[in-house]
Amino acid sequence: MSTLLPLRSCLALPLILIALNACSTQIELRTAAQQEQFAREAASQGNWARAMRNYAAAAANVELGHGDIAWQARLQHQAGRAASAACRYDAAEFHFREAIALAQRSGQSSALGCMALIDLYRRQGRQAEALAVRNELDRHLSRAPAALADTEPLPVGKPCQASP
Repeated sequence: MSTLLPLRSCLALPLILIALNACSTQIELRTAAQQEQFAREAASQGNWARAMRNYAAAAANVELGHGDIAWQARLQHQAGRAASAACRYDAAEFHFREAIALAQRSGQSSALGCMALIDLYRRQGRQAEALAVRNELDRHLSRAPAALADTEPLPVGKPCQASP
């Protein structure tokens, strides 16, 4: 009889851990939705740096919460757009590349991310990189010609020139 109690507790522990993990997942996804809303508000006010941070944090929470990869890709794309408007080209490139990889992983078109990355490279005068991404995009477009139906230009923030 004394071994029955420890056996029951050994069986209960995995169930408790599964329940706690499910709660954690839901919390992460709710937090991601809230951070996305904060990011939208920051972007509407022109606070691009804050929008970038909130979109990136939302994408991280979607990943932690094992959420939809397409949602995570969209958040990374929005973080890239905000980073570009904040003149954070290194961060914008990172977020666009993440968005492209996630879109491909989810089976969706990565054309929107590719076009944003091409635009970003052209703004910086990086024509060789823009051409390389364009060539990759052309290969994708031959398989999905309607993929660019909802392309949008990058937001324009303040001029990204160093002030004197």
